[in-house]
Amino acid sequence: MSAEDHDIRSLQAMDDAAWTSLQDDYFRRIYFFVKRYVQDHQTAEDLTQDVFLGAVRGIASFDTAYTLDQFLFGIAKNRVIDHYRKHKIALVSPKADDDGERSRIWLENMADVGAATPKETAVKSEDNSRQRQILAGILKEFVSELWAAGEFQRLMVLESLFVLGTRNKDAAVRFGIADEKAVAGIKFRAIDKLRGLARRSDPNHSLFKGLWSPGAR
Repeated sequence: MSAEDHDIRSLQAMDDAAWTSLQDDYFRRIYFFVKRYVQDHQTAEDLTQDVFLGAVRGIASFDTAYTLDQFLFGIAKNRVIDHYRKHKIALVSPKADDDGERSRIWLENMADVGAATPKETAVKSEDNSRQRQILAGILKEFVSELWAAGEFQRLMVLESLFVLGTRNKDAAVRFGIADEKAVAGIKFRAIDKLRGLARRSDPNHSLFKGLWSPGAR
C-alpha cells in the first residue's frame, strides 16, 4: 500500500483500522530509520512508537502540502534529535539488532524528578501525594471509559502490557490480535489518552512538568 492509499480523514477520525494499516506500512520503515542513529533496540522501538504518538497528536492539523512520508519521517527525525539533545549523545552507525529483546513497557515519567533541597522537602512530599491521587483518578477514569464502551479486550491487553510486562507479539498471540503492530497501536493510543488526561488535570503545569517540555508535545 502506498502513502496515497491511506485516508487522512479516517486517520483524523482516529479509526482503528486506518491506524493499524498505517502502522503495518510504516512501523518497520520508521524503526529502521531510527535504528540507523540509535544503537539500542529498546530505545529505537520506544522512539518509533513515540513517532506514532506524535502522528496521533498532529494528524488533526496535517498539511496536505506535504506527503504522509514527509509527515511521519519528519516526526521521526525530530524524535531522534530530541533524544540526542536529552542524552547528549552522538550519532551511531547501524548495528545488528536482537529482535527478540524484550520491549520496554512504559508510561511516561510525568513528574519532575530533580532533587529537592531540605527547604523543599515538605512541598515535594505534598506534590508527590497529589500526583499519586491525580494519577489514580486518571487511571480510574480511563478504565471506566473503556469498561462503559465494552472494550474488555482492550482492557485485558493493556493490563497484560503495563501490569504484567508482556511483549507486544506475545500479547497478540494471547488475545488473538492480528500482529504485534496492532498491539503497539493499542498501547500508544492508551498512552496518548493518559497524557491528555494528565495535562487536563495539571492546568498550571506544576505537577507533571515532563508533559509540558518541548519533546513531550
